Amino acid sequence: MKKYLRFLCGPVLVMVAIAGVAWGGSWMWLGFAITMAVSIAGDAFLGDDVGEPDYRHPWIFMLMMYSALPLLAILALVYAWMLGSGDFLGIGTLAQSYLGWDMFAARADTSALDLVGATLSTGLLFAVSGTDVGHELTHRTTEPVSMFFGRWMLAFTWDAQFAIEHVYGHHERVCTPRDPATAYRGENAYHFIVRSTLGQVRSAWRLEKERLAKRDIPLWSWRNRMLRGWLMTGAITLMFFVAAGWLGAALFTVSALFGKSVLEVVNYFEHYGLVRVDGEPVQPRHSWNSNRNMSNLILHNVTRHSHHHAKGDVPFWELRSFPDAPTLPYGYLTSLLIIYLAPGLYKRMMTPKLIEWDRHYATPQERVLAAEQNRNSRIDELSAAAT
Repeated sequence: MKKYLRFLCGPVLVMVAIAGVAWGGSWMWLGFAITMAVSIAGDAFLGDDVGEPDYRHPWIFMLMMYSALPLLAILALVYAWMLGSGDFLGIGTLAQSYLGWDMFAARADTSALDLVGATLSTGLLFAVSGTDVGHELTHRTTEPVSMFFGRWMLAFTWDAQFAIEHVYGHHERVCTPRDPATAYRGENAYHFIVRSTLGQVRSAWRLEKERLAKRDIPLWSWRNRMLRGWLMTGAITLMFFVAAGWLGAALFTVSALFGKSVLEVVNYFEHYGLVRVDGEPVQPRHSWNSNRNMSNLILHNVTRHSHHHAKGDVPFWELRSFPDAPTLPYGYLTSLLIIYLAPGLYKRMMTPKLIEWDRHYATPQERVLAAEQNRNSRIDELSAAAT
């Protein structure tokens, strides 16, 4: 049972964030601080996990993943309540009656700086738990229940396009110029966040338009998954507005966009600088892999990205470690923090990795594509390698 329970890290971190936001004051930073500290320290001291146990009861994992949606909903409700001034849905009265906790006093002791912590905590957990689990579930395109749960989890980060573009676009086009979610060599991470987001929206809308046209369904209809996804997020935004007015709607939007930016930074480093001949099969070498123990547990093995892209329909508990695949220098949240704070440093760290990839992983045709990106990268070492 221990091998199953260790994947409860994600739900536990959401519960920590719920408690922190409900306690108010400086406790509102708790979800953000604990998630980052546990992830970075765990990856640094627990090493790699290359184990591949046999899981005979996958229904346990399904229950864990489905639990993410109600937990995220509770986090959102508590956050909305703390941003308001009344007793939205009687949450404060219920907490006082059944838990003995005075949320009214906690809200009164909360400053603007504390709300920054709540916004970062909720945004980070919307991504770490919501987007991560939503990603896993929306790969199950033939399972309506999984798709329902997954799409609602993605709604917390304004990401209606992900369930469409990621599955039907990114997995087909990864590491080619046609994929907006693949970062070029030398590309600034903040530029990538905007380019990737807009490119994925355009691609998902085009894919959905083509799907509906094949079924002779009007584009502007309830069957349009993009429109339904936006309405889901709109419903969450409306809940924040009802609970806390324009401030609530605005801060939820900031939180959601921060969570969305976390996903895009992950997209950035998962394929940064890698190339593939369009039309050739996707291989393990076309993703930066990571077997860091804590990242694997918190993010449901999405860190084993080389296997995920080689076989996108494999559930997370069956993903293999692929220790010989190209590997990130750090775990996921460590890489995330470096990119947010020092994107130029991250590019310098990855430059020798890219040179190694060109020499030891790339095919002759891929070396030609890599050399072109090296010349355009404006990174001296890569430009020299191109010659």
